[in-house]
Amino acid sequence: MDFRTSCEETKTGICLLQDGNQEPFKVRLHLAKDILMIQEQDVICVSGEPFYSGERTVTIRRQTVGGFGLSIKGGAEHNIPVVISKISKEQRAELSGLLFIGDAILQINGINVRKCRHEEVVQVLRNAGEEVTLTVSFLKRAPAFLKLPLNEDCACVPSDQSSGTSSPLCDSGLHLNYHPNNTDTLSCSSWPTSPGLRWEKRWCDLRLIPLLHSRFSQYLPGSDLCRQNAFQVIAVDGVCSGIIQSLSAEDCMDWLQAIATNISNLTKHNIKKINRNFPVNQQ
Repeated sequence: MDFRTSCEETKTGICLLQDGNQEPFKVRLHLAKDILMIQEQDVICVSGEPFYSGERTVTIRRQTVGGFGLSIKGGAEHNIPVVISKISKEQRAELSGLLFIGDAILQINGINVRKCRHEEVVQVLRNAGEEVTLTVSFLKRAPAFLKLPLNEDCACVPSDQSSGTSSPLCDSGLHLNYHPNNTDTLSCSSWPTSPGLRWEKRWCDLRLIPLLHSRFSQYLPGSDLCRQNAFQVIAVDGVCSGIIQSLSAEDCMDWLQAIATNISNLTKHNIKKINRNFPVNQQ
């Protein structure tokens, strides 16, 4: 394969990334002279500072219909915080005016739940009695798992709400809000707003691969078979990009040529720097 080795390449484009057993998802690649940036799209607060951005302690009472009026996602088993993912309209959580979608739950009645698994937090909330005191902190960057399907469409949530089990990446509202007499369908509020606060979709760094002494490969591990329109980049310290799937064979070749050019240029530049430390006859 004949790659160009002329001037430095810069390139930006959309690809798919497969990381481990995850389904491929859309990412943006940005190639600079010495680094490959892999970015994911997320929702972040780009201006203004909400009054609720710091830690808050909020006390709410359980209602006969609707419970505390909130649902949660996340848990330590996935290295993500437990976050309020839904707030029911006209229920206790919303009426408090101090709880919002995107709030990470830090403590429940003084119990530190930062490192608790999802089901452990669910049980603490269910057993909290008629009144619960939550210590929360708003996450300025919206966690990606808040954008997963809701429980009614998610196969990982059991249909029997009396089972008492829950899934960390799906809303646990049924278990938190359940009451024997609750047959109402609760509507939910949206993302919080305040004057001067603005949310935008932005590309955020997911992984950074230094190109000096890095390598790339299209081969499947342990074989001489090439991936079709796909490759991975491995840094000198072993950090791997994951499998990058290009949209076409031509696009894949363009990326490989650009990456090869920058790796080659970095290697040549590094050799020149090292040679300066030696006499001319030893270079």
